Amino acid sequence: MNEETENMMTDDEINSNIAEFQHAIVVAELNYEIWWVYKEKDNRAKYLKVLNNYPLYFQTSLHAHFVAMIISLYRLYETRKDTMNLPQLIRLFKKHSVLANDEIRNIQSNINSIRPLWRKVHILRNNMFGHRSNKLTDDAIWKKADVTPNQFKQIIDDSKALLNRITRLWAKSSHVFNLSATDDTIRLLEDLKRLNDKKL
Repeated sequence: MNEETENMMTDDEINSNIAEFQHAIVVAELNYEIWWVYKEKDNRAKYLKVLNNYPLYFQTSLHAHFVAMIISLYRLYETRKDTMNLPQLIRLFKKHSVLANDEIRNIQSNINSIRPLWRKVHILRNNMFGHRSNKLTDDAIWKKADVTPNQFKQIIDDSKALLNRITRLWAKSSHVFNLSATDDTIRLLEDLKRLNDKKL
């Protein structure tokens, strides 16, 4: 985004970008939930026969949902000036005196507190998924990222809180993040389990 574009930024464009961030968080959370249903050890034990009956489908699905989550989380906090991301949005707010300086500082502090976890996403995205490192093995990349499922969930939850704080200050509104894919995913696995049990 060049300076001319910044100067032309309208309220509608800011609102549009905020809506994009809200969508990115929803996408990250839905894909995380589906991925975690597949990965969580109790679910894997319960639905192992189902997963094994359709191995290529569930292996591909597991990978696809994980990558979709990583890409969505990555774009929220990347720092490029030619894309819209949360640091860039705050920079625009500061440049155009949209929010009070103390609020800008508090939001920036929130972003800085999320960044150590986001760097783990950054490592995975830039070495394994968005790009492929020719220096690091898969094991080395995972070891470098040193990330847990709960940390992905924490980034998502912290991002929801941060964005709602921004929108309350900007537009006196907040977004209800109330979509969930967990029940649908479990229901799908239950249906497949019942179908397979009937065949036995």
